[in-house]
Amino acid sequence: MIEYLQCVLQQFGRRVELIRLDAVRQAGHETVIIVGAQVARFTLRPSAYGEITGSGNLSKMPTSTKAGQNLVTYTTVRNAKSAPLSGVFFDYQMVPPSNRKGAAPTVWWKFNGGSWHHLIMTWHPATQSSTAQWVSGDAVLGNLPGFTTHTLEMTVDYPSGATHGFYAGTLLAGAKTCGYQLLGAITVSTDYLPR
Repeated sequence: MIEYLQCVLQQFGRRVELIRLDAVRQAGHETVIIVGAQVARFTLRPSAYGEITGSGNLSKMPTSTKAGQNLVTYTTVRNAKSAPLSGVFFDYQMVPPSNRKGAAPTVWWKFNGGSWHHLIMTWHPATQSSTAQWVSGDAVLGNLPGFTTHTLEMTVDYPSGATHGFYAGTLLAGAKTCGYQLLGAITVSTDYLPR
C-alpha cells in the first residue's frame, strides 16, 4: 500500500507527513483513496522484476581515449509482458573505478529517435553499505505497450579531471503504474582510459 500512497501524494501535491487518509478501499486491483474531499482511483496490477528487459552494452562497451570524447551506446528496452506499462522511467547509476570523486561525466539520452535530454549526475560517496557512485534523477520514457521493443541511445563523455578506468553503469527501470517497484536493470557501461 505504501507504493500506491506515493502515487497519491504526487497527484495531490502534498508531503507524506501532512497526509491523513480518510478512507481506503481496495477491491481486486482497484484502489480508491480519499483525502479530504478529493478522491483518487487507481487500477493497479501486480508487477515483478524482469518486466522490463534490455540488451545492455557489455559486449560492445565503448572506451574514451581522451577527455571530451563523445561515447555513444545503443540498448534495447523491452516490455517483456503482454500488459502495457505506463509512466516508464529509469535512473542511471555509474560506479567509478575508485571512491575518488573526480569530475562528473556528462550524460545525454534519447528514446526511439526523439529529442535529446540531459541527465544530471549527482555524486554519492561511499558508505559502509554502498560503493561510491554517480546517480541521475528519473528519466521518463513514457508508455510501453506489451511485448514491444524500443531503442535507447545514450552519450557519455568524460571531462579532464574524471577518474580514469571502468565505469560500471546500470539503468534501473520502473513504471509509475507499478508503484515505483524496480522492474528491470540494464547494463550500460563505459571506460575512460585517456592516453
